[in-house]
Amino acid sequence: MLSSKFNLFWIALLITVVSCRKEAFDAYYGRPDWLASPIYQQLDSMGDFKKYLSCIELSGYKNTLGTAGSWTVFAPTDQAFDQFMKENGISDVSKIDAKLAEKIVRSSMIYDGERLEKLNDYFSAKGWQQGFAFRRRSVYYDFVEKEDLGNGKIRRFVSTNRGPNVAYVATDNNNKHISYFFDAYMNQRGLGAIDYQSFYPNSSYTGLNVGSAEIDPARSNISAENGYIHVVNKVLIAEKSIDQYLRDNISYSTFKSILDFFASYTYNAEITRKNEVLTGEKDSVFVKGYAGIGLALNNENYAKEDPNDAQTNNFSITVPTNEAVNNYAKRVLLKYYPQGTTLKDLFYTNPAVLTEFVNSHLYNTQVWPSQFSQAQNFVGELPKVTKANIKETKLLSNGAFYGIDACQQANVFHSVYGNVLLDPKYSFMRRALERMSMNLTLKIPTIRYMLILVSDQKLYEMGFDYDAYNTSDPIRFNGGNGTPEMREVLMAHIIPLGNDPLPDLTGKGILESYAGEYVKFNQMKMSSSGTLDGPTETQQIRIDSISIGNNLSGPLNGVAVYLNGGLTSSNTNIGFFLKNIGADQTSSPFNSFYKYLIASTLYSATDGVVKGIELGLNYTLLIPNNDAIANAVANNDLPASTAPADQASIDKITRFIQYHIARNSFAIDGKKTGFFQSLCKNVDGDAQSIQVAVNLVNKLQVMDNLNRTVEADVVQSNQLGQRVLIHSLKGYLKHGL
Repeated sequence: MLSSKFNLFWIALLITVVSCRKEAFDAYYGRPDWLASPIYQQLDSMGDFKKYLSCIELSGYKNTLGTAGSWTVFAPTDQAFDQFMKENGISDVSKIDAKLAEKIVRSSMIYDGERLEKLNDYFSAKGWQQGFAFRRRSVYYDFVEKEDLGNGKIRRFVSTNRGPNVAYVATDNNNKHISYFFDAYMNQRGLGAIDYQSFYPNSSYTGLNVGSAEIDPARSNISAENGYIHVVNKVLIAEKSIDQYLRDNISYSTFKSILDFFASYTYNAEITRKNEVLTGEKDSVFVKGYAGIGLALNNENYAKEDPNDAQTNNFSITVPTNEAVNNYAKRVLLKYYPQGTTLKDLFYTNPAVLTEFVNSHLYNTQVWPSQFSQAQNFVGELPKVTKANIKETKLLSNGAFYGIDACQQANVFHSVYGNVLLDPKYSFMRRALERMSMNLTLKIPTIRYMLILVSDQKLYEMGFDYDAYNTSDPIRFNGGNGTPEMREVLMAHIIPLGNDPLPDLTGKGILESYAGEYVKFNQMKMSSSGTLDGPTETQQIRIDSISIGNNLSGPLNGVAVYLNGGLTSSNTNIGFFLKNIGADQTSSPFNSFYKYLIASTLYSATDGVVKGIELGLNYTLLIPNNDAIANAVANNDLPASTAPADQASIDKITRFIQYHIARNSFAIDGKKTGFFQSLCKNVDGDAQSIQVAVNLVNKLQVMDNLNRTVEADVVQSNQLGQRVLIHSLKGYLKHGL
């Protein structure tokens, strides 16, 4: 008996000790009485969220919102649900199936519990940045979608979660974002009701909106154990992406068909297995991405340069209607192609045209309606369309969408480069320009050029070919690498115009090319130093036509000249060139100078090279005529003998010749004036200069070191040699050394 009492005593004592310890544990670790209830329980206690709670339960999110975690929930009231069901023909909440319920609930949830005043802060990798955000990642995302390929075939795919040509990341669900419009953010950027209501015409702007809904200021920032509740007056449903919206809208099917050319489908084993586990379907699943254009229109993540950069920015797109695309294609994109050519044909023959067309309609930023005309598209151009062209405005899950009744007139198609880009007869020239990046400035509307076009056929006749399989240099010339030769040809065909008027090619004149060499024109014919090396009948090449732009087509940054051949550079060294133009004849005004030159130590008789003239650089040779040379001899500025024996006389001839050769080139064309270094140097090695004092279309005066002015003989000047211009002087220049 005593033993039993003893045992009862110890049992009672143990219960007391354990009870005391539990009370201490609960006091330290237990849920505090002051802690607010979780989101689900709070909504349940409020009384007017029964329909939303029904969706939470049906979607399987009761436990998620009823326990620990961190969420921001935009909770729609029963009245909001009544409106939603009426608009969507749903008679009763019980008719909402699990799939729709899940979409409603997940669309109303964003990650991390935040008060309203914190939602405008950008949570970057570098920390919080106040006032930069207007979007947040929702819990909702699409998984595997299906598209009908016809003939009973279905393709299953997921949308990419990265930009064009960037690999899909399987661990990223490509969650959709929701946008909100708070006064603090909008006012700072000059935005307001017009911007909001352009996107949501059936909603009122309060400065406290999320999507199409208004946030109840009296029932917001409701703190819960697992986040914050903000009550809204509409049911929020995640919007479609730009890609999804275009799939479902026949009004833009032609533009979408162009986008489809750039879509790629890549098999993904991991997503295929996951889909099979979830659905039982064993079909392959592909990742749909985009390549070759500026944006992936199904990517929900913006640039992803920062994990959360989609909080601060968005894509935008202007999409022309079918009629607008077809009209523009006929007038611009396909204008040089035979009747019956389709946009699909164009893509497979010259995809760059459609790349430029699509990119001109894309914007790598959120374009607000009130600031539409100031927005720059993906290629840095302002819209050519106006607000009057906008027929539809929507804010989709990954971008602002503007349906327009006209196409953006991309600068590239209305530049001198557009004539090459659009015309298949000049595809070789286009490839070469692109390969050497020489096309980039040609399509800038503020930089003016004359572009001289050479057809594929003429380039083949010149010895060029294009071999795409030769990856090191697909441009071939006479069987070998042809890029250096092609670069030289192209540079001769690009004439910078600056602010000069378009030259009248029916007249006569001289033009400086991109590389500083000169070409001539004479009554709708053109010549270069290379063509002048050839037979008389091919020295001048016929101009077939000229294209000057207008508001509908053609180049607006200059003029495109269609030439029946190619301009080339001379391969004849200066000494031989002078002989070719008759300098060895006594009747030539260059004869006396030529005699001194070929007898000097500067000259190489074997190849016609003049020492000091470097290959690839430009020079101007100022040759005193025969009378001027005679005066130089009379004044003892030149020895009488062209081949003296004494060093002093040899040096005198050398310096005389060198002082009449200027570095860089200048034509008698009314343009270049100022100082030009000569090849002549003093004992300290300083180059001596000459000054072009007067340069008119029909007059040139050059001043020497002694401030003497010498005039050129215009008729005998502007002779084109190998990277050299030759002018005849009526006097000679004194260096004064």
